[in-house]
Amino acid sequence: MARRKKADAEERRAYWTMVLPAFVIYLLVMAFPIILSVVLSVSDYSGGKMFGGEAWGFAGFGAYRRIFIDPYFWNALKNNGYIVLVSVFGQLPLGLIFAYLIYRRSVRWPDFWQGVLYVPNIISVIVVGLLWQTIFSPNGPIAEVMNRLYRADFIAKLQGIFDAAGGFQISDDLVRKILDVAGPAGSGYFSDPVPELKELILSYDPSQLSVVLNDLANLFARKWSPTFLTKPDVAMLPVLFVILWMYTGMYLILFLANMQKIDAQIIEAARIDGASDGQIMRFIILPALSGTIVNSAILAISGSLSSFALIFTMTGGGPSRVTEILSIYMYNNAFLGRPNFPLANAISLVMVLISFLLIALTKAVEKRFGGKE
Repeated sequence: MARRKKADAEERRAYWTMVLPAFVIYLLVMAFPIILSVVLSVSDYSGGKMFGGEAWGFAGFGAYRRIFIDPYFWNALKNNGYIVLVSVFGQLPLGLIFAYLIYRRSVRWPDFWQGVLYVPNIISVIVVGLLWQTIFSPNGPIAEVMNRLYRADFIAKLQGIFDAAGGFQISDDLVRKILDVAGPAGSGYFSDPVPELKELILSYDPSQLSVVLNDLANLFARKWSPTFLTKPDVAMLPVLFVILWMYTGMYLILFLANMQKIDAQIIEAARIDGASDGQIMRFIILPALSGTIVNSAILAISGSLSSFALIFTMTGGGPSRVTEILSIYMYNNAFLGRPNFPLANAISLVMVLISFLLIALTKAVEKRFGGKE
């Protein structure tokens, strides 16, 4: 009996010797920051005496009340909602479809497509953000293509005006038609548009019509600008597209790896019995991957709520705040202007609660409708 007790005591000592270091590290890097964040969110902390601030203490739940009456919070929450929707109902279905096509070898060079779709995941998020920021910039490739189209269309309209006038026959009526085509740019360029533009055109030799058209296009042709992306209705579209493009490959790999665990004979037997690809997906693949789908949804939700680097890089922190999300909203309150540490910590805790709520909802849906892996 004594020997048994001694053995049990040695097992407990060995257990705590192995577990205690990891437990202490967990308390320091996980539990303590969470507890401190809760404390700071209900305090009036402004830096403390160490940083030149005043002594701080309990201040109530004013920071939480301020969050829910702040329109910027609701805008950030709405944007995060868009990201969650694109992640859960965009990345996961596309990843599943692509994985099935590659698994069934329904496409040529499946290994090539698997690599191509996964490549965005191995590129630095900062690099991806800067890349797409350049693509959507006024000097990027989209602007270059659009400006060429606008220019060609403008020159074609001018050519039609001169052709209708019988060539280089400059009149006030012809000038007014050019100004109509130019729109606001034409009226804003001259103080007295009709005579000044007429004088400018007459300064060219009649044989230089192509030069005239080119120079007028330089002056008046519409220029593509990404400023429309600051409009609340469309500002998030480029961000959502990049998020969809970047992370779909990760879920493709997860789904493909788990599909390869499914016994191929089951699928072949279903095919022999006349099952279509849709039926195989519904009755074999989806039930077998239910656990993976739920775990992927949890990853997508948590990643969506913690998104920061990509959006911050693409939008420069969202100076117009139309693309602001909760993590950037928290960052702006914690580090920009006059820091508000209680508010920033309250925002972080609200983010955690929202994440737990969505994950619990995902688990409930899986429990109600999911199969067993």
